[in-house]
Amino acid sequence: MKTPKSDNKAKVAYLEKNYGKNILPLSMAENDRFPGGGPIEILFFYKKDTPILKLKESILKTIQHYNLFSSRLIMIDDNKFALQYCTDGFVPTILPPMNASLDDINIEDMKKMMVHVKTLPGEPLFAVTGIPLKDGILAGISCSHAIADGVSLLLFLFAWMCITEGKGFLPPSKQRLFQGSPVPSGKIDKTFISSLSELSDQIQNRVKSNSVKLYYKKEYFLDEFLDEIKNKAKLENAKYTISNHQIMTALLLKKYHDYMLPDTDRIILRNPINLREIHPDIDSLYIGNAVFNGIAEFTKDEINQMSIPQLAYRIKKSIIGAKNENYAKEISSLSKYGVELKIEMIKNRPPSDMNRDIVSSNLTHLNDLESMFLGANTGSIIYIDMAVQTGFTILKENSGRIFSLVTSRYPLM
Repeated sequence: MKTPKSDNKAKVAYLEKNYGKNILPLSMAENDRFPGGGPIEILFFYKKDTPILKLKESILKTIQHYNLFSSRLIMIDDNKFALQYCTDGFVPTILPPMNASLDDINIEDMKKMMVHVKTLPGEPLFAVTGIPLKDGILAGISCSHAIADGVSLLLFLFAWMCITEGKGFLPPSKQRLFQGSPVPSGKIDKTFISSLSELSDQIQNRVKSNSVKLYYKKEYFLDEFLDEIKNKAKLENAKYTISNHQIMTALLLKKYHDYMLPDTDRIILRNPINLREIHPDIDSLYIGNAVFNGIAEFTKDEINQMSIPQLAYRIKKSIIGAKNENYAKEISSLSKYGVELKIEMIKNRPPSDMNRDIVSSNLTHLNDLESMFLGANTGSIIYIDMAVQTGFTILKENSGRIFSLVTSRYPLM
């Protein structure tokens, strides 16, 4: 987006004055991945007899703590973006009550009724849609990846429920939170808000890919099956100590790779790694993006020939290699604006390619309300979309049953 030199001086002065106050620049890695991309989306069912206006009031109070959730994207230079803290960066919507219980509704219909955010300049980046049902309230949450990863969203939902329930919670760390006051979006200089046609082909292609038809399938895993694989792994090789997530990913990789990625002979498996667990400088209550991908690479012949324990062990080794404090410090740092992934390190890794990549996310903790000290009597997460077009999302139902939601751009068997 080219602007006259006189405008550039005014832009630079405005940005310098507001950086760290109500403007936070995205990191180089975030600029490369998020603008134009799809949001994280969750359908959360709140079971308690609580007025929906109280839930709205409590989420507004939560926003005061987690102000990244009240922001809009702006374009600060050619293909460089920032978050602007806005009074209307959060969009709350309450729909008319439905004379139906949760068991009687169509989840696909509910997803269509949600307000969906767009990660584009000028657009709000967080929306919640409330739908009263006969037996509770359904909340549709749409959150741009530019402001939060899955762990940050978990921390936000936990705080929202604590405020609603009148329970205490630890406030977020000050790392990468706005320090100033929000501005009305109408006050944002129009030079920072470009149209889609003015954005790069890469961003336009991300927007177009969001409308691609996707195919889904659930695969359930019983504890007895997972234990059986672990016992077989020990018999196959004494060093094969593998986790449930690694077993499930290995099995799904073996079962679905030909359907999900029909046009490649080499597959890169990406496992999101949470830096909060391994980088000592990053607060565990950090809000924003503190995740990078560990990588395991396979040929299709290897996937077909290797056993489940062999595949799982190779996945484990790739994760261990990434979950290393020295490596975490090498690939990332903490600036005054938040976590920075070092672009020179990222460039040495295989670039993202939907025709070759599978993302395997372990989100069992996101579905486990007991781990958030709220309990299954409070509510449940009934749907989650991580905006991944080819991947395995590991989740857990209230019954404790672990399953994976398999997502593909091609029909699954």
